[in-house]
Parts: sequence; C-alpha cells; structure tokens
Amino acid sequence: MARFAVGEAATSGFGVVVRHPLAVGGWALALVVGMIIPAVVCLFWLGPDFARLIQLALTQREGAPDPETINEFVRAQSGMTALNILYWLWGSFVRAVLCGAVFRAVLMPEASAWAFLRISRRELWLTLLFVVEQVLAMIVIFIVALLIVVLTAVVAVSGGEQAKTTAIVVACSATAIAGGVFIWVALRLSLAAPMTFADAQFRLFESWTLTRGQGWRLLGMAVLVVIFILLMEMLVGAAAFGAVVAAGGSLEAIRGPGALEAFISRPPMALLSDLWPWLLGLGVLGAVFSAVVNAVFFAPWATAYKALTSEA
Repeated sequence: MARFAVGEAATSGFGVVVRHPLAVGGWALALVVGMIIPAVVCLFWLGPDFARLIQLALTQREGAPDPETINEFVRAQSGMTALNILYWLWGSFVRAVLCGAVFRAVLMPEASAWAFLRISRRELWLTLLFVVEQVLAMIVIFIVALLIVVLTAVVAVSGGEQAKTTAIVVACSATAIAGGVFIWVALRLSLAAPMTFADAQFRLFESWTLTRGQGWRLLGMAVLVVIFILLMEMLVGAAAFGAVVAAGGSLEAIRGPGALEAFISRPPMALLSDLWPWLLGLGVLGAVFSAVVNAVFFAPWATAYKALTSEA
C-alpha cells in the first residue's frame, strides 16, 4: 500500500517558503490585488451602511431592540447581502489561484515563472471545487444540527424527571459523534483539491479511493499543520500587540468613555485619514503572513497526493 511520510508532508509548506521566497512575495502581492483592494473598494461603496451597522451595535442598550432599530438594521444590512455573495465567489477564485500556485510549486516546480501564479483551467476547476465543498458542508452541517436539535427536544420532552440532564448528554454525545464523522469524511475527501489541480478536471469523491487506509496519517498531518499555523498566529499576534502598545501614544483618539463610539461613527473618509498608516502597514504584513500560511496549509496535501500517486 502506498504511504506518505506524515512529518515530511506536514512541514513541506515551510520548504516551499524557504525554496521560493520571491514566490511568496508574489503571492502576497496577489492577495493585496485580489482581496485587500476589492475589500477597500467595497468598504467605500458600502461605507455608510457598514458604519451604521457598527453604530447600531455599539449604541444598542440591553434588552430587546425597538422595532425602529430593527428596521434600520435590516435596511443597512440588506444592501450588503448580494455583494457579500459576490465577494465570497470572488474570494473562492482568489483562493483557488493561490492554492494552485502552491500546488504548482510542489507538483510542477519547473513552472516557476510569475511566482507559479496562473489563471487556467486548473484554477477554474479548483474554484468550482471550493464552492461545491463549502455549499455541501453548509448543507450537511445544517441538516445534522437540525437533527440533533430535534433529537434533543424529543429526549427533553419524554425524558421524565431527568429530562434536562439526559437531553444535555444526548446533545453533547450526538455533537461529538457528528463532529468525528464530519472530520473523517473531510479527511477522506481532502485530496480532492490536488487531484482536481493535477488532472485539470473536477474531482471530489475520487479522493475517497485514493485515501483508503490513509485516515490516521492524514489526521496526524492535519493536526501538525493546525498546530504550526496556530503557533505562527500566536507569534505574529504577539508581535502585532507589542507594536500597538509601543505606539500607544497615537491611539489617544479612542481613549476615554464614549471615545471609541464617537471615533468609529465618523464618516469613512475621516476614519481613513487617521487610520491609513495602520491599515497600510497591517495590510502589507497581513498579506505576507497570509501568503506564508497558505503555503504551510496547502503544500502538505499536494505532497501527500504526490507521494500516494507516485508509489501507486
């Protein structure tokens, strides 16, 4: 049976970063162009609605909101719904392009031009795969959650004196079982992305056959990848917090009672004029960090796929 080395696969993303540092810079630039700039454009477009949502949330007192507040909240949010859907689809495409670049660095290292970035049939199939996976996951989670709620309600109604305790136990047990099954299915389908990229065709359930007998290895690899990313986020978060504390003198505008509410309720252009150095710096650092995280996250699956198919 074909196998892959768990440790080697889990750390392969760091190898990609070390071998191709300029490509990581290209991926960061692609993130800025593909995600951050459109987000800023959307913020200006929907700035008044977005500011109104924040203002309503900050000024809402305890207790049930009045009907007028609810109507204002709905009006402010309705204009953002369609754009959110479009931005989600666009984000899936950008993610597919970046994922394809990392896969190409692992599976096709000779195609290093343009930081491994392409917009081809492979990336379009990856986009479709990501959209389908997200939709299927949301549907499954909704159905399973609904079943757990119904089961818990039935137990609570018919459980007698210990109904509350029994219902809690049933809900926790069912949630744990459903979570375990969901993770197992996700691991069995986890190589669909590199398969789709390599074959330049839509692949999803074909991953089930390729990952047969690899569940524990995939789980170990996934756990290591999650640990690596969490450690990276903790280090970067600590560094960012230290930078904010060191520059605390520039945050006087949001100190004191009610200062934050007054600061955030100003027009978007006034906010941008005060925050643009922070937004620019955080945007650049965030883009580079996100590019590294993408490499660390995506590369292991391509490495596992490469090992399993080369030994098959």
